[in-house]
Amino acid sequence: MAYLIQQLEWMARILLAGLCGGLIGYERESRKKTAGLRTHVIVAVSSALMIVLSKYGFQDVVGQYVRVDPSRIASGTVAAIGFLGSGVIFSRNKNVSGITTSAGIWATVGVGMAVGAGLYVIGICTSAIVILVEIFLGRQGKLSHIIKDIYEIEVEYAFTSGEIGEVSAALQKELEETYQCRILKFRTRKKGNHIHLELLVRTAQGKELYHLAEFAEQYPEIKKLTI
Repeated sequence: MAYLIQQLEWMARILLAGLCGGLIGYERESRKKTAGLRTHVIVAVSSALMIVLSKYGFQDVVGQYVRVDPSRIASGTVAAIGFLGSGVIFSRNKNVSGITTSAGIWATVGVGMAVGAGLYVIGICTSAIVILVEIFLGRQGKLSHIIKDIYEIEVEYAFTSGEIGEVSAALQKELEETYQCRILKFRTRKKGNHIHLELLVRTAQGKELYHLAEFAEQYPEIKKLTI
């Protein structure tokens, strides 16, 4: 009976871990991210199960001549979650997305392991920290307007001998004055009678950069502008 009660306590840890993971996953799913509620619940529950097994699953075989390392399963769990985290990271047009969700999955493993080990306060507080960071500091978070991200801008335009630098100078001025961009890289190269311009900028107004299309309309020589 005592052992049954002990197992019920361990099961309560797993359920609590699932609840913490579910809160993190709900925030991700509300933002329509790849890994949502179900993924985070399963990750949290399974990691809590692994730590319970690691700590208590071999008590019946431990003896004078048998020794176990209770940290082996836990360390293996942390290493194994990498495949799932990397699966939600996407690279498209030289922009990388999904890193925050991937980090959240990794954090969910830690939360599940903490709760599974009986460190309830640490697990619950860590869940709250992760959720608050995702809500307020995420790309679409409530404080995203003060978080500066890096964007790559490519422009291709035709030129005549007398106006090689006119468009690039106007674009640089537009980025610095209108969007408060800090230009990290500015590179041009000639392709026939076209100039290919590459810029790497840091700004907190990244979602407003689509207005550069209006800027491009003022210069008919601009053939392509990508962000």
